[in-house]
Amino acid sequence: MKINHLFKEKKKRYKKIPKEEKSFNYKRAVSKNKSKIICYSFILLLYTFMIICITSFICLTYFVNKKGNSSETIETKIKILKYLTNNDKAFYEGVKNCLEKDPDEQLCLYQFICPKEVINKKRILMGNIYDGSYVLLDDFNDIKIAYSIGIGKKIQFDKALADKGIDVYMYDHTIEKLPYENEKFHWKKIGIGNNANVGRIPNIQTLTEMMKDNGHTNEKNMILKIDVEGPEWKALNDLPEEVFIQFKFIIMEFHFFKLYPENPELAYNVFKKIYKTHQAFYVHCCHLRGEKTFGNNRFCVCLEVSYAKRSEYSFTKDKSIYPIEEFTSINNKIFNVNILKLFDDYK
Repeated sequence: MKINHLFKEKKKRYKKIPKEEKSFNYKRAVSKNKSKIICYSFILLLYTFMIICITSFICLTYFVNKKGNSSETIETKIKILKYLTNNDKAFYEGVKNCLEKDPDEQLCLYQFICPKEVINKKRILMGNIYDGSYVLLDDFNDIKIAYSIGIGKKIQFDKALADKGIDVYMYDHTIEKLPYENEKFHWKKIGIGNNANVGRIPNIQTLTEMMKDNGHTNEKNMILKIDVEGPEWKALNDLPEEVFIQFKFIIMEFHFFKLYPENPELAYNVFKKIYKTHQAFYVHCCHLRGEKTFGNNRFCVCLEVSYAKRSEYSFTKDKSIYPIEEFTSINNKIFNVNILKLFDDYK
């Protein structure tokens, strides 16, 4: 009974409240509820957005790690192409500036690799048009021996030398056997290194030791090709200067990504040592490798240089347009096709 009485009293008091006040209280309650709903909705949307972002990041991380190499995407390849175009332009412009002046007056690394034309001798591509071919001079009459250090599975260059009757002494400690045999091939599972690595790392010799083992200590007019992904720097830096004179042609792939950027004097010493006895007659950027900067010098991280012994030839200013299209592989032409147009002023 007491509860009913209280309820009746409350009902009477409510009836006494003016109609306008009742309407105001109702609207206020509704407005307050709307504000809460909007606030809660915004918080819910914010949390949903955060969850989507976190989930997307986790999925993207998983996808990249699973794929292992994002450069396989078309977008990344386009970026690489644009990057390499600028990189090659900087390198070849450096070579161009060096060609237009007396290299001996230029205090930069370019002076040691600026190509010159060999008078009355033609440059030829040895091997096929794909990776693993190198540029030499068409002059093999007095050459009987070649050293090919770093061969992998691509031995077209070595086969081309063997077809000319040249004995090819092949060294590579990263393979188990040659792709195929040839009576002119002499392969050993040995890699090249500097003096400090001999005896410390298995299957490593200096070039001097290799020549001594083969009885070539006093041999002249040989060919030397080195493509070993980095160890060439210290190996050549330790090599006595008189050994370089024994080679009529030297073909190098310099891999700058193995050289510390804070130690450019190593590159300087190696370039200068070769430059004393040999003149570059061909240079070429190996693509898809990026760039390296030494002081004011920008280089492709993988650079192919062909040298000829100074005492054997006469040289003149090279008027070629670099990169030379006829010596560029089909793979690299994809990247060079737009670059070639940038260098018409070489003429």
